Amino acid sequence: MKKRIATAFLLGFCLLSLFRLWAGSPASAEEKGAQKEKTSGLTFLPVIFYTPETKWAFGGGGLYYFRLTKYKSVSRPSNIKFIAVYTQRKQTNFEVNPDFYLAKGYHIQTNFQYSDFPDQFYGIGNGTTGDMEESFTSRFWKLSLEALKKVHGPLNVGFQYFFDDTKLTEVKDGGLLESANIAGSSGGKVSGLGYLMTYDSRDSIFYPTAGSFHQFSAMAFGRTLGSDFAFNRFYLELRKYVRFSYAHCLAFQSRFLFQTGDPPFWRMGLLGGSEIMRGYYLGRYRDRNMMAVQAEYRWAPIFWRFGLAAFAALGDVAATLGRFDLGRFKTTYGLGLRFVIDPKQRLHLRLDFGFGQGTSGVYFTAGEAF
Repeated sequence: MKKRIATAFLLGFCLLSLFRLWAGSPASAEEKGAQKEKTSGLTFLPVIFYTPETKWAFGGGGLYYFRLTKYKSVSRPSNIKFIAVYTQRKQTNFEVNPDFYLAKGYHIQTNFQYSDFPDQFYGIGNGTTGDMEESFTSRFWKLSLEALKKVHGPLNVGFQYFFDDTKLTEVKDGGLLESANIAGSSGGKVSGLGYLMTYDSRDSIFYPTAGSFHQFSAMAFGRTLGSDFAFNRFYLELRKYVRFSYAHCLAFQSRFLFQTGDPPFWRMGLLGGSEIMRGYYLGRYRDRNMMAVQAEYRWAPIFWRFGLAAFAALGDVAATLGRFDLGRFKTTYGLGLRFVIDPKQRLHLRLDFGFGQGTSGVYFTAGEAF
């Protein structure tokens, strides 16, 4: 969810920057000096993007930034982002994302989300077929909290909490979700608490070309925390960026999700989407466990502000670790176009064409997939 709101906000920022680029109205020296001295401000942005899961999406958002400490060692300002979006598939989404940077290396990030979301369900497992597709609509609100403390260089440790309350307002007559044999088919609450560790040595959060980003989390969900479902969740993400020159970069990412117990179907590992395994509908394959790796070659800019990207990935889902079979992993590949909105911050608009096994997807949004 944090990725979604960050991407939507980035796209709004890119649209505003694009308007300024075409309008040709750079700030004066006095205005630039005033901007540097400001310690708080409020900005409203338009939002527009396209993915196979949403089709065209329109809305608006904003950012209020400020400083909670006068310590110069805290280089990033605190901020509160908010986004409201309505999609071509009649999906409604509203998110608020407070992000606080405090003294002595403390960082607290929260996310509140409400969504009324028509979606597709294909069953559970890595062998489901396209004719198993059934539509459903879920209405949910979510809360997540992460509290981290910098312990050494780029290493941060802390805890996280997650809660969501989901109701299925519409399911297919005679479908799998109506049969109540799927965990979560009657809706319910999910509540969990866990440990979080990150290592972030990237040279940029918008367009990293060097360094690494790694994240590990372990969470327990149970009735003592108010959850209707009992399960444990372990997540590991590894990223590495290799720069050959200013315009050329090779990026690698891997994701590993392992779960025990009985998570509801909406909290299982979902294959596909605009970030990894592009070309597959998000949730086309889902199960307790998921593995996925991808690589992307980025060349931007090539000419003026235009660039290219090429990517490939493989991944799969499985009920248990022993059921993963490398020979049956799904594969995707694709090409992308890039438009550099802000050369200094390396902010990009991206248009990706992803191709899987008998499927494809088009993605128009802001920022890189990872």
